[in-house]
Amino acid sequence: MSLFGKLEVEVEIKAPAHKFHKVNTTGNSELPNFCPQFIQKVESLEGEWGEEGTVVCWYFHVGKSTTIWF
Repeated sequence: MSLFGKLEVEVEIKAPAHKFHKVNTTGNSELPNFCPQFIQKVESLEGEWGEEGTVVCWYFHVGKSTTIWF
């Protein structure tokens, strides 16, 4: 069984805005190092990190195993 859809969440971040922006545009592959209990892996499937149109696959844990494609 698979799930396809849109996921939106609000999260309070304790970091300067410029660092948060940099991680989200160029360093998504490093996110599992910051919160391994929630994010297991982030892969770029098509395109380059930070480029418009890049397809990214997120593997994360919220109560049960979940895979989300963006």
